[in-house]
Amino acid sequence: MSFRLVSKVSGSESRQGTVTAGTAIAAGEMLAINGNVLERATSASTIHTCVGVATETISTTATTILYTPIIAGQRWSVDVANATATTQLYEGMILSDHDTVNNTDTTVATETAVFWCDGIEGAIGDKTLLGEFQKSKSTSA
Repeated sequence: MSFRLVSKVSGSESRQGTVTAGTAIAAGEMLAINGNVLERATSASTIHTCVGVATETISTTATTILYTPIIAGQRWSVDVANATATTQLYEGMILSDHDTVNNTDTTVATETAVFWCDGIEGAIGDKTLLGEFQKSKSTSA
């Protein structure tokens, strides 16, 4: 799993959403809105389009998916593209794709900064960060 919920808040229970048949989705992948369906998030997904993390794996024939919605106060463990460093703390970060956060040591100050880092999980360099997915813009810049 790429994104793992570490601490729940009220409302974190899985919900069912609609997807377009044709794409397999794995548990732990970020989902974004596209029209009236959910799809895998991309590096262009924003705080306005990212809605939750898949809690089940579906095949290409499925038309629904269970997911955990992004809610303020949740704490997430995320896999990242680069080695982790303390210089990445308290920065807004974009997604690399549907299962990885792009941690580049530079705060992103736009709506594509969907993740805010406030901790490192494991040893420095282990490629796992802790923090919150954002639904409103908040960066250190």
